[in-house]
Amino acid sequence: MAPSMAPSPAAPAAGRAADAPDVVDVFYAAYNRGNVEAASGLYLCDGWHEEAHNGTRRQGREALREGLERFFGFITEAHWQVRERIDSGPRVAVVYTLTGRLGVDLRGAPTRGLPIELRGIHLFDLADGAIAGTRDYWDPAEFQRQISGAGARVGMTA
Repeated sequence: MAPSMAPSPAAPAAGRAADAPDVVDVFYAAYNRGNVEAASGLYLCDGWHEEAHNGTRRQGREALREGLERFFGFITEAHWQVRERIDSGPRVAVVYTLTGRLGVDLRGAPTRGLPIELRGIHLFDLADGAIAGTRDYWDPAEFQRQISGAGARVGMTA
């Protein structure tokens, strides 16, 4: 009888030992706790994160940590809901929905506390059980739509 060519559902992702935690799952758990140290520690020492909409790139754990600290001040109560995941060797694509509240006022408007919901895609490059880099794709026009006219809406949200 020939061996099955289909991967076992219990098989670890490429490059990961069977008993090692899934770094992508750990990444979202750290993000959802707002744990900057745990999240930035998942990257290689020279790991990077890029915002695809504007090309902003942070490289190295210190820059990643600083970027996450700013982010968690900007979007409070941030939570990523994984909608779909596709593993392809050392690359992983994750479709997510991010929810949270603005932690700041923008453009002189009282936007602090405004609920935000954005759909996006994280692309992960993995190496040696860690994250070599991530790219984050989301729609800045959708963000702008949500904050436009925020002054009238903030007081009406719970």
